[in-house]
Amino acid sequence: MPPLLRKWQDLVLEYGFAFGPGGTKLSGKDYVVAISVGGPEVSYQAGGYNTFTISEFLKPMQQTANLTGMNFLPAFKIHSAVVITDEDLEKSAVDYVNHITDPELDPQVELKRILSEMQETGNEL
Repeated sequence: MPPLLRKWQDLVLEYGFAFGPGGTKLSGKDYVVAISVGGPEVSYQAGGYNTFTISEFLKPMQQTANLTGMNFLPAFKIHSAVVITDEDLEKSAVDYVNHITDPELDPQVELKRILSEMQETGNEL
């Protein structure tokens, strides 16, 4: 995690506020990371240039969400940010809004919809 973000977390996510006894102020809130990376998507996978996936790099943030009782939702990612065009940047702004307003961003909501559709069609797991 970037040091400045870590410092912010240490200052803001205090014991008794964000976690620990009485620390429920963030419980139940959604935690969505928006990240831009310089490299292409292929460089963020096993065997890729950066060795790890974006999901693996975000594990400390996921643990912070778990500690504070927040729902860690799928991240919004922009790859190849060092060579992004103005058109792609504008498209990413629209994509970002669509991402964070998607009711099925929460996997539990998506699962409920899938199970409901299966019941309606008579399919079972």
